[in-house]
Amino acid sequence: MNEKGPQRPEGWLSRSHKQGRPWFRRTRLAYLRWRVQLDARPRTAQAYRITIGVLGSLIIVLGLILVPLPGPGWLIVLTGVAVIASEFEFARRLLRFARAKLRAWTHWVAASHWTVGTGLALITCACVVGAVWLVLLGIGLPTWVPRDWVPAWTGLR
Repeated sequence: MNEKGPQRPEGWLSRSHKQGRPWFRRTRLAYLRWRVQLDARPRTAQAYRITIGVLGSLIIVLGLILVPLPGPGWLIVLTGVAVIASEFEFARRLLRFARAKLRAWTHWVAASHWTVGTGLALITCACVVGAVWLVLLGIGLPTWVPRDWVPAWTGLR
């Protein structure tokens, strides 16, 4: 302890800490206190880092498996990177890079002619329909789908 009181962890008095709803500030303070206690025990801190690394890696692998399927594959991958970024600097840099590229892409699409956004939406829709079609080709149609409703040209009958 110094003459001003106990040492506070980094980020304790950040601007985001002072702003926001009271429940958020209390939660953030509780988390920072818990991290100080965790970091005071090196083995526990190392076990925590390993756990976070394994959990984030599993989320990334799940997201990569889901990328070709319709759904939020890349969002799940970035969530896994965000989990790992809570403990590892290389993942923080990767997450900053991905956010910057996504922000630049979004600004580019917004600044482009409306046909660019429409074309991208149509391409995305075609990719989703194609992925669903390929999945249905692989696993077959569900039994509850009437065969009369499915055109023969789809190859799903």
